[in-house]
Formats: sequence, structure tokens, C-alpha cells
Amino acid sequence: MNASTASCPKWLTTLMVCSTLLASAVQAATPEVVVAVIDSGVLAEQALLKDRLLPGYDFISGAKNPKGGRSADFSPDAADAHCAGVQPAAMLRTHGTDVASLVAGTSQRPRTGKDEPSAVKILPVRLFGPCGMSRADLLDALAWSAGLPVANVPDNPHPAQVINLSLAGGKSSCGADLQALVNRLLDKQVFIVAAVGNTYGQKLAEPANCEGVISVGAVDPDNRVENYSALDARTVIYAPGRTPRAMGTSYAAPLVSGFIALLLTQQPSLRPTDFQALLPRYSREVQPVAKCPECSPRGLLMSSLKQ
Repeated sequence: MNASTASCPKWLTTLMVCSTLLASAVQAATPEVVVAVIDSGVLAEQALLKDRLLPGYDFISGAKNPKGGRSADFSPDAADAHCAGVQPAAMLRTHGTDVASLVAGTSQRPRTGKDEPSAVKILPVRLFGPCGMSRADLLDALAWSAGLPVANVPDNPHPAQVINLSLAGGKSSCGADLQALVNRLLDKQVFIVAAVGNTYGQKLAEPANCEGVISVGAVDPDNRVENYSALDARTVIYAPGRTPRAMGTSYAAPLVSGFIALLLTQQPSLRPTDFQALLPRYSREVQPVAKCPECSPRGLLMSSLKQ
């Protein structure tokens, strides 16, 4: 096994996501890049996240939080947590950890034999649990992740340059409140990456349909759009959506977030508006979809980062 694959999880290598990327990905001196993972919480003991996690926050407020409210405890709920007498699927509890691990695995340095810290750090931000989520909590979580002040919450000392949202299902058109906040974050040069959702060919919903958001659909190992992925000409990029544990656009989005973070370690001045122009270099055509003749899907090609 060579240096380029030694630190890649085997299944990521199989997906052709990072095997050719790592050999020349990070140069000697790189700035720290922070990726906020707004999700169900993160289990800090996950091996792939060792030395990668920053102090995060739990933004689930009020009765929706079995822990009692907002706090600095970003871990998911206990395995036996219930909401209205119903215990959610176990996958919900580990969803955020899986997503964060994908960001970490995609953006990991090649191993050199030295104890070198990663240039890409992960900011865990908890937004949903067994009782769902609220729009107000989403807005606060987004703002805080980017370093904006949020009432009654300590300031975030590690503002994110990339925000990953592996969630979907909001309004069919981006609400004015959410779009206004997205615009503020874009003005701060924050990349916002959102899964398009597992809606089996439906159009984009929030937050992926907000202008300026990098919307991510899922492709299968044969370079075809997954049948569960939302289908919309506005989808910016596609990435593999299958892991050994699950499948969904939730798992495609963090591959893009990790890619952007790694790109920022090489090009710190890169802006969200630059991403679209860079797509021809960092993507390849995906097989056309008959149900969406207006779509021109392109899939992330991370090996191009070494060019």
C-alpha cells in the first residue's frame, strides 16, 4: 500500500474518491480550514475524528431536545432516547458521526510517518434528533457556524469556511429568511454545501434550492444518478452516495465539503463564486437522465486536484 492510499478508508478508495487525491493534496505549510457539520450530533470517540474535532454546540432548543435545551454538548442523544413515545431509527443517532467521518476521510493528509495535525478541522453543530428540528434552530446554527453572533449562545471562536448540511425537506422555494442568511454567509466567503434530498426525482427543496448553495446529488458506482436522489437542473454537483452502512444524498454532500476544504488548504483565497467556474476541471459528465432532459449532471472528480 503506498502513501496515497495508506490513510484512505478502504471503501473511499473503492469509490475512487480519494485514492489518487492524497499523494499531492496538501503542501508543507497550509492554513487551517474549518468545516461545520450541522447534523444530529457527533460521537467524539470515532477513530477517524481523532484530533479533528473543535468545540461545537447543540442548537436544539426547548421540548425538541431530550437533553433539555441548548448546550455545548454536541453529542447525539442516548441510544434509548424517545420522542412522544417513539424511538427513532438507530441510523439517526449516528448520522452526524457518519457525515463528519466522511468529511474527515475525504480531507485527510497522506501519512508521512510524522505526527502531523490535519489542516482540516470539523466543527460539530447539533440541529436535529428524535424530535426533529425547527427553522429557528437551523437559522441560528448556520449563523453561529459562520461566526455570526447568536443571542444567549457563546461566540464561536472557530468560524467555518465550509458548512455541510446533509439535510433536506424544507420549502419548495427558498424562504426569504433563509436566503437572506445564506447571502450574509456568502458575503463572508463561506461555502455552503447541501444534500439535495432522497426524494426520488423530485425538485430541490430547502436548503439546497437557495441561491448560492452548492447542491449535491448522488451517483452510483456506474456513474449514474441514483434513483433516490432529487432530480433538478439546479443541482450543482453529484458525488457517490453509498457507504458500507447506508446510502443517500446525505453521504454525497460531505464528500464535496471535504473536497472543498482540501482545496482551500491549497487555495485559501478561493471564494464560493469561484466553484462553478472550477467545475469543468474538477468534475466529469454523469450519464444523462431521461426524466430530466434539461439536466446536465456532473460528478465530482477528486483526482483532478493533483493537476
